[in-house]
Amino acid sequence: MEGPPFLNRPSESRRAYAAPDSAAGAAASVTFTVKRLRQIAEVIKPGRYLEVGVHAGGTFHALDFAEMDAVDPEFAFDHADHARAGRRYFEVVSDEFFTNPPDKKPYDLIFLDGLHTFEQTFRDFCASQALAHAGTVWLIDDTGPSDIFSAIPDQDLAIELRAAHGSGGPGWNGDVFKTVFALHDFFPNFDYRTIVNQGRPQTMVIRHPRPDFGPRWNNLETISRMGYPDYIRHRDVMQDCTLAQALEWLKQARSA
Repeated sequence: MEGPPFLNRPSESRRAYAAPDSAAGAAASVTFTVKRLRQIAEVIKPGRYLEVGVHAGGTFHALDFAEMDAVDPEFAFDHADHARAGRRYFEVVSDEFFTNPPDKKPYDLIFLDGLHTFEQTFRDFCASQALAHAGTVWLIDDTGPSDIFSAIPDQDLAIELRAAHGSGGPGWNGDVFKTVFALHDFFPNFDYRTIVNQGRPQTMVIRHPRPDFGPRWNNLETISRMGYPDYIRHRDVMQDCTLAQALEWLKQARSA
């Protein structure tokens, strides 16, 4: 299927400069994501999996669930080579996918790894609610910027400024962390934990009411204008933890 051009995928520069900066580093990046998704799967036993932002398919093809849907505006592989029963590929932007889903069956596990901007990631999370159920688990990629440059939503500008400053490395995370801030303030029936060990930060989200809910900013525009200093200042909102702690929290929440 043909979709509007490149609205929800990283720019070509992100493809070229995605951290870590080596083939071995890229493999390690996939490994920690796959490890986390597999360990989440051990807890929830998912039958249906959705991945938004598949590109080369390293994560998607390393997983094995009964029904798997991949969404990306331009796959960097021939998905006919990976065809099998229960596996589907949708070469469209995520907005198009969620507007016209192939069916209404909910997913058990959703990995959001599309364009690393607050607006698109937040919209993908909101839109995915129509294809979720009470026990669905989300994993949102790159929710912890590594420095002031990596938190700039425009990747090309982030790389330009990093080079001008003389800082090494092309690392870029975008401003996805704001999605977690928005969840904190506007989704009282959802809880989350941000996994910060053994790989880049990713946030696990579940539908679970927070009894101590209270918005910190109560203003979506304020959140949208935040930068890296705000991320550091309000780091407690991220609810950082290890993978083991996140999995134990998930188990307790599902048994409650």
